[in-house]
Amino acid sequence: MVTRKYISCYFAILTTVRLQLVNTLILVMNVAIQTQTALAQQTQSSTAEPVEVYVWGQQPTSAAIEQTRWQKDLELRPSNTPSDVMRLTPGLIIGQHHGGGKADQILFRGFDSDHGTDFAVFIDGIPVNMVSHAHGQGYADLHWLIPETIERVEIYKGPYFVNLGDFATSGAMNIITKTRGKDSTLTLSGGSYNTQRYVGIFAPPEGTILSPYIAGEVYMNDGPFKNPNDYIRYNILTKFGLLATANSNLSFLGTFFKTGWNASGEIPARAVRGGEIGRFGSFDPSEGGKSERQNLSLIYNYADSNQAFNAQTWISWYKLQLWSNFSLFLNDPVNGDGIEQNDKRFLIGNNINYRRNYNLIGLPMETFVGFQSRFDHIRVGLFSQTDRRRTTKLGNISPTLSNNDIQQTNLALFAQQEIKPTDWLRTQLGVRMDSFIFDVKQKGDPTTIVNPIAGDGTATIVNPKLNFIFTPFKDNNVAKATDLFLNFGGGFHSNDARVFVQDQDKQIPRFWGGELGAKSRFFDALDVTLSYWRSYLASELVFVGDEGTFEPGGASRRRGIESEFRYDILPWLAYDLDLSYTWARFINGDHVALAPRFLAFTGITARHDSGIQARLQMRHIGRRYGNEDGSFLTPTSTIFDLFLKYVWKRYEFFVQFQNLANKKWRSAEHVFESRLQSEPLGIGTLDAHFTPGDPFTVKAGVTVHLW
Repeated sequence: MVTRKYISCYFAILTTVRLQLVNTLILVMNVAIQTQTALAQQTQSSTAEPVEVYVWGQQPTSAAIEQTRWQKDLELRPSNTPSDVMRLTPGLIIGQHHGGGKADQILFRGFDSDHGTDFAVFIDGIPVNMVSHAHGQGYADLHWLIPETIERVEIYKGPYFVNLGDFATSGAMNIITKTRGKDSTLTLSGGSYNTQRYVGIFAPPEGTILSPYIAGEVYMNDGPFKNPNDYIRYNILTKFGLLATANSNLSFLGTFFKTGWNASGEIPARAVRGGEIGRFGSFDPSEGGKSERQNLSLIYNYADSNQAFNAQTWISWYKLQLWSNFSLFLNDPVNGDGIEQNDKRFLIGNNINYRRNYNLIGLPMETFVGFQSRFDHIRVGLFSQTDRRRTTKLGNISPTLSNNDIQQTNLALFAQQEIKPTDWLRTQLGVRMDSFIFDVKQKGDPTTIVNPIAGDGTATIVNPKLNFIFTPFKDNNVAKATDLFLNFGGGFHSNDARVFVQDQDKQIPRFWGGELGAKSRFFDALDVTLSYWRSYLASELVFVGDEGTFEPGGASRRRGIESEFRYDILPWLAYDLDLSYTWARFINGDHVALAPRFLAFTGITARHDSGIQARLQMRHIGRRYGNEDGSFLTPTSTIFDLFLKYVWKRYEFFVQFQNLANKKWRSAEHVFESRLQSEPLGIGTLDAHFTPGDPFTVKAGVTVHLW
C-alpha cells in the first residue's frame, strides 16, 4: 500500500491530466482558427503575393532497421486479416489461434509477445495495445483497421526512439491511414470456407467541403474447421479536414468496429496423432468471443521551413467478452476448465511534440521534444464457465475468479538533441521519462472471489537513447549511399496493474538494447540492410497456458542478426528477401519458450504496364523451443502464396492462392498441461497444443473505381 501522500498525488495528477486534455483541445482549436483567419486576411490584402507551401517528407532514419512501407507494398500481398500488415516488419511472426477474432499472437526479436506485450502498435497515433487487459498485458487487436485505407507503415526495432515508450520493448509499428483517396471504390470478394468481404470507400474530388474520406467494411469467414468460425466483422472509418492552410491543418478521425466469432481452440497434438480428433476438430466448440471498439481523434499539424508542431487528443471505448478452455478437463472432469474473460474500458490520451531545425555555433542542430499521456478506466473480470454460462467449478467457491476496477495513468516526457558536427556524422542524444500510477479495486465480496486483488502504487523510469549515423563515403555514386548506424537505448517491460500492486518491490523491469547496422543502395537498383543487435531484460512474464495467466520470469538475454535485400530486376519486376536468426535465453540457461529463431521471407513482384500484376512469395519459420527446457520443438513451416491482379480501365480483377502446396502447418502453438476425458482423472499431460494453419485456399474479387 502506498501512503496518503501518493494517493493525494495520484488524484492531483489525474485531475491535471484531464484538465490538460481539455486545455490542449481548446488551444489546438484556437491556434488553428487564428492561423486560418490570419491567412485569409493576408490573402485579401495581397492576392498577388505567392504563398509558401511546405512539404514535409520522411525524417532521416536513426537506425538501419527503421523504415517506412507504403500502400503499394500491401496491394499484392495475400492476406486474411488486417493483422497481416504486421508481416511488413522483417523478422516478425503472427499467429491466430482463436477463430480469427482474437488479437494475433506476435513473436519478434526473441520475444513471445503473446498478443502485444513487447511490441507496440499504433494507428494514426492512437495506441492499439491495451494495458492490464483481461486476456494479457498489451493485447493489440488490429481488426478495426481497413487495409485499403493505409497510406504508410512506419516500422521501428529496438528501444532507440524517444517517442516510443510502453510496449515498445522489441519494436513498434505506427500505421498511418490516408487523409483522402484518389477516387471512390467498391470492392467485392469471396472464396474458400464461405469467405465474403465487401469494402466501400467514399473519397470525393479534392476541394469538397471538409474533404471527407469514409470507408466501410463487412467481412465473414467460417474457416476450415468442423465447428465453423461464424466470424463476422463490421468496420467504419471516417476522416474530415476541419481547417487547412499552407502551413497547418486540423483533422478529425472517427472509427467504429464490432465483431463476433466461434473458435475451436488449441488442440493437443497427442489427440491428433492418436486419431481421437482431426486437425480441424474441437474438444470445446463453445469457445469464441465478441468485441467492439470506437475511436475519436483530433489532430493539429503546423509546419514551416524551420519547425513542426503536432498536437493530438484521442478517446476510445472498448469491450471484449472471450470464452476459452486451455486445459480441457484437467481441473474439472465434469464441466471442463472453460473460462470467461471480460474487459470494458474507457481510455483517453494526448500526443504533443515539437521539432525545430537551426544552427548553433555553425553546426546544424535539431531539437525534438514531446509529452504523452494516457488514462485507462477499466473493468476487468475472470470467471469460470461451461458452454458460455458461468458455473462454479470443482473446488472453487464461486464462478468469479477475479473481478476488478483498474485506473491506470501513464505520463511521459521526452527530448532529443541532434547535432551534425560534420557532413558525415549525425548524433542523437535523447532521454525519456515514463511515470505510472496504478489503482486496483476489488469488486464484489472478497470472500466469494477465488483470487481477490486490490492495491495501488506508483513507479517512474528514465531511459537514455543514443544514436550515431555515419555517412563515411562521399567519393562515388555507388558508395555514398551507404549509412552506418550505432544505436544504444534503454526501455522497459510493463506489467499488468494486478501484478504490479502485488509486487513488493513495485518496480518496472528495465530493458537495454544495442545495435550495429548498415544500409546501402548500389547501382540505383539494390538496397541492402544488415544489422547485429543484443539486448538484456531484467525480468519478464512467462505464459502459463493451463491457467491462461502469466507469471514473472527471470532476467534474459537476446541477440540476433538480420538482413534485408530489395532488388529492382527490371522497371516492372522486383525481388525482396528478409532473413533473421535470433538467440534467446534466460540468465539461468533456460530457453525463452516459442522465441523465433530462423526466419525467411522472400517474394518476387511484377507490375507491368499491360495491367498485369502478380506476386509469388514464400515464408519460412524454423524450429523453435516450445518450452524452457527444450524438450519440445515446434515443427518448421514453409508456405507459398500467389497473388494475381489485372487492371483494366476502372476495374481491378484479382485472385489469391494461399498455401499453394497445401502444407500442414501450425498457425500458433503452446506447450502446457491438459487432460482429455479419456485420460486418467487428476493427471495432466504436458503436450504441444496448436491451432492448424489454413490449407490451400482461393479468394477472388473485383474493385471498381466509381469516379
